[in-house]
Amino acid sequence: MREKEIFHGHVFDVIQKEVEIDGRECIRDLVVHHGGVALSCVKDHQILLVRQTRTAADAITLEIPAGTIEPHEKPDVTGLRELNEEAGLTCEKMNLITAFWPTPGYSTEVIYVYECLGLSEVNQRRPLDEGEDITSLWMDLDEAKRAIEQGSIRDGKTIIAIYHALLKEKDH
Repeated sequence: MREKEIFHGHVFDVIQKEVEIDGRECIRDLVVHHGGVALSCVKDHQILLVRQTRTAADAITLEIPAGTIEPHEKPDVTGLRELNEEAGLTCEKMNLITAFWPTPGYSTEVIYVYECLGLSEVNQRRPLDEGEDITSLWMDLDEAKRAIEQGSIRDGKTIIAIYHALLKEKDH
């Protein structure tokens, strides 16, 4: 099958690909993305969130810390880098909660969601990426659940992390 690059960008590429589905040739437009990492940090029934401007959503969002995997970078390395940049934290251990496709209909992106254990402040904080305006805050998990139900938290990776944290507390 043939593919043609339509767009080459800093974060993703767009290709047009010929595929065979059920014996028929079809053309699909695909966003090729290196993937991302998201970090669930919970302590004392609170979850770490970041407030940031998201141009595509035309909104200021509340999300868990997250970032794009650099080419040839391992997801856990991305996670530690993003945790440092966005929250000034590091952790002793990261457990993979899940890896999921946020939009499998047109994108190759996989997001790895990690639970961060043994949080502590970093000695030297990395600067935010150019153009990022991020502030971090801790939110009570019950309040975060209400924010999902009221539609003020709409980010998929964040919803996964909040419900995972609530289920984990319920099991313990």
